[in-house]
Amino acid sequence: MIEAVLVVLTKARPGREADLDDWYTNIHIRDALRFRGSVTAQRFSRSPHQPMDIPPEYDWQYFALYDVFDPERFSREHWENALTSRMMVTTAIDDSVLEDYHYYPLAFRNNDPEIEHSGGVVFEQFNAAPGKDAELREWYADSYLPAAVRRPGVHSAALLAFRSHGQMIPTTPRYSYVGIYKVNSSDSWQGWKDAPELALSDLVERDDLLVTHWDRLTGRLTKDDVQHPTAQGLADEEQARARMGDDVLTGGAEKLGSA
Repeated sequence: MIEAVLVVLTKARPGREADLDDWYTNIHIRDALRFRGSVTAQRFSRSPHQPMDIPPEYDWQYFALYDVFDPERFSREHWENALTSRMMVTTAIDDSVLEDYHYYPLAFRNNDPEIEHSGGVVFEQFNAAPGKDAELREWYADSYLPAAVRRPGVHSAALLAFRSHGQMIPTTPRYSYVGIYKVNSSDSWQGWKDAPELALSDLVERDDLLVTHWDRLTGRLTKDDVQHPTAQGLADEEQARARMGDDVLTGGAEKLGSA
């Protein structure tokens, strides 16, 4: 049973995109899924096609989603193993700002569980207008989400909220709510550009709202895939570790929370 979704935004140091991509896809995501508390993980890259103008300071390049059944345990495993041989971190990552937060589901819809998600994600980040949290949650779950999930190409939709329980880093995110729409069509983002109901709602802090579109970068990896890897998966990980060598961070664990 999924208790939370860990939302991770990352970026590479200039010119190190390939190194970051190799490490995250073939090493880091596998290390994380070996930790207790995790279920699945998938990576996405920022699409050139966006439903709204994105401020230049929002310079994240990669987006990852982890399904988590025990966020407190998953975070503790990170605290205990960060920068050790169980979780080596490449110097290619820009770790000046960490964006790793668990969000907890409030509402979920799946158009057809028999159809596998094969595309990208439309990602909403927003806050409630002052004093409007309860109204926002009710309107979003009962009205907005059921309409948005019917947009062309949408596979599933979820509304999630931040809470302090089980967090990995000791900071509070800028956004209290996220909407995660998994899409199977490359042009599904147009549904958000053509129908900006969220941006027009008085229940939302409009100036802070961000809606971004992310393309599929990897398939969905499960804990079982990592614990019982294919020969190709094992070879990919071994080769990536050889390429990374000792080019790893040795400091920075203090940025994580403490047990």
